[in-house]
Amino acid sequence: MIPLSKEKPGSDCWESAQFFEKSEMNPPEARQGRTESAADDLRRTAPGILSARRSYLLLGMVAVLMISDFVLRGIVPAGTTGRTDFSEVYTSAWLWRHGQNFYNSSLATLTQERLIGVSVQVAPIYPPTTFVLLSPLTILPWKWANFLWMMLCFAAVGATIFLVWRIGGFRGWSLKTMALMTFLLSFDPLHQAFHLGNLAVLVVPIALWAILLAEREKDVAAGFVVGMATCLKPQIGIWILIYYLLRGRTKMFLAALAAAVPVAVLLLSRSAVLLDSLPDYRANLHYWFAPGRPYGFSEGALPFHVNIVQVILYQWLHSVLASNVIAYVLYLSGIAFWGWMLWRARFRISAPLAIASLIALSFISLYHSVADTTILTLALAWVIPAEEQSWTRTRIAIGVIFLLMMMPGHSALMRLSPHLAASITTAWWWHLFVARYFVWLLSALNVALLSGMWESAREIRSADEASGQSFLIPRANPAIY
Repeated sequence: MIPLSKEKPGSDCWESAQFFEKSEMNPPEARQGRTESAADDLRRTAPGILSARRSYLLLGMVAVLMISDFVLRGIVPAGTTGRTDFSEVYTSAWLWRHGQNFYNSSLATLTQERLIGVSVQVAPIYPPTTFVLLSPLTILPWKWANFLWMMLCFAAVGATIFLVWRIGGFRGWSLKTMALMTFLLSFDPLHQAFHLGNLAVLVVPIALWAILLAEREKDVAAGFVVGMATCLKPQIGIWILIYYLLRGRTKMFLAALAAAVPVAVLLLSRSAVLLDSLPDYRANLHYWFAPGRPYGFSEGALPFHVNIVQVILYQWLHSVLASNVIAYVLYLSGIAFWGWMLWRARFRISAPLAIASLIALSFISLYHSVADTTILTLALAWVIPAEEQSWTRTRIAIGVIFLLMMMPGHSALMRLSPHLAASITTAWWWHLFVARYFVWLLSALNVALLSGMWESAREIRSADEASGQSFLIPRANPAIY
């Protein structure tokens, strides 16, 4: 007889037996333990999630405030009359386009007053290639040209953040990415550069793009891009070219020269104007950098904006010659150590670390504006460790120095010092440590970056010895994708 049900014979007994076995295997105490464990995991995870959300919220609020500062203090006033770094470039580029002496201070001052409405002395020292490349902007009236320039700078800020993130090998959106973005948006030298319309805002992402292309081994494109960066601001682009030339990237170097040829041809097409302008260029250099002048380092220099180490040495030595000699010895010693570390590692030290260290060394004795320090944030691509790496003392030290550089110290000192007693602002410790705090930070950053070079070279040598590979056999840097 076929049973009407598909249940097992004696299913009631069988289910009772199975329930009994499960109860024996999973007694109430065990089930309760698992329930309590899951609850504990949830309680432990929930604060972490809430903490991450609070971190995202805090960083997001800071980022929005910083973006508002760029817009309200940079783009919105773009149509008003006022002297900026870009107004000086605009005036000289206009003079070049019209075949006039673009370095003559008197002519540039009168032209600036006529074009922009500002009667402040102008003594241009930008290279002539800068004026050639930016001369198309002078076709527009000043207000429109300045507005377009500020919009380009605003886009360049975003490009800088993206390129540092890309060079650092970050992937996806994370709290680490948010922190990097907020830090760069809050970096005070970048804000100073943006508000003044300084060329560094545009040149830095161009230089970073060249590095990204070079690490992907696209040498021709990288050479063309870094060639443009060097024509616009040589004190940034030239060091990238030198680094990759030392790595044997000849094709990249030749591509950079090829990119500069059309600019040179345009410049030499008005050779008479160029030759007529050179004596005034030397006079302008003397106006800005001679002893006692604004960007010199003896008495009479600007109180907060001179960043070379001579400004500290002079307060001890009271000799321009001795200060220069010691500063250049320090610079050459740093370059020698940098090159030795690069040779020991057979050029396998992380490119962001090596390039940032080389550029930072140039700040020791060669003139850079505060805005130029934005390019040093390239080091963050190495400082912030990847997932398989950990924070080291050197990485933490560099991070702390960058945090201190991020603070608006220059602005604070300029606003605070007029309200302080003369006994404070004329004291030796004020001039040596407080007013020149940024020079000390740059010096500390140089030491920390060179320490990072030494640690990286040691790790690479140790890895080669452990694998039995001769350190004399060079290996290519892994490409950044």
